[in-house]
Amino acid sequence: MTTFIVLITIFSGISLVLILKKHDFPKLEKIIRKISFYSLIGVLICVLLLVFDFRLKGKYTTSIIGLTFLMSTILVFGLTKKNLTKILSGILTIPIFIFGILSLFWQIGFVFFYLITLPFQPPFAKSEINANHNVEVRVGGFFACGESLVITKSEFRFLDKQYYVGNNFCVTGINKIETLEFKENNVEFLIYHDEKTEFENPYKYQPEMKNVW
Repeated sequence: MTTFIVLITIFSGISLVLILKKHDFPKLEKIIRKISFYSLIGVLICVLLLVFDFRLKGKYTTSIIGLTFLMSTILVFGLTKKNLTKILSGILTIPIFIFGILSLFWQIGFVFFYLITLPFQPPFAKSEINANHNVEVRVGGFFACGESLVITKSEFRFLDKQYYVGNNFCVTGINKIETLEFKENNVEFLIYHDEKTEFENPYKYQPEMKNVW
């Protein structure tokens, strides 16, 4: 999250300088517009996949696509002199400017960035279960007392199918997960964490996995 905010701040500053200086860079604008357009298609594909609980393989693949779209769109806003392009890129860029300034004084700014980055954040940790399955540690959400565990199964070579395990165990700072047992309706993990909660370390966790597979 911190890395995301820093990058967005840098590119927002570059975009603002381009607007104030009023220089024309038609070739650069054309390249950045193409990057923005194709990364938008990538974002839409990622969102569609998430609807069906799929993600592209690779820990940072979805994050890179989302971040590329955001940064290129911000640059297009500063580079373009075309009204339609300015309006379309401004739909995303102007709220980022506004909430970026608000975040300096008000927590609601961080909530905005949290919401737009949530689908694209990489897992905090990822551990292998077997050749076709992994378990990931992800953001637990606003009302979760701990972090979420997600079991992923390799599908179609380029995708991971997600099976939500749960976050009701209230353990935070998870950095490693060891699989003790992995059967159709019986899964047991040994969770290593930062010991900031009262749970033993490692913590043995057995989620309910009935009718999941």
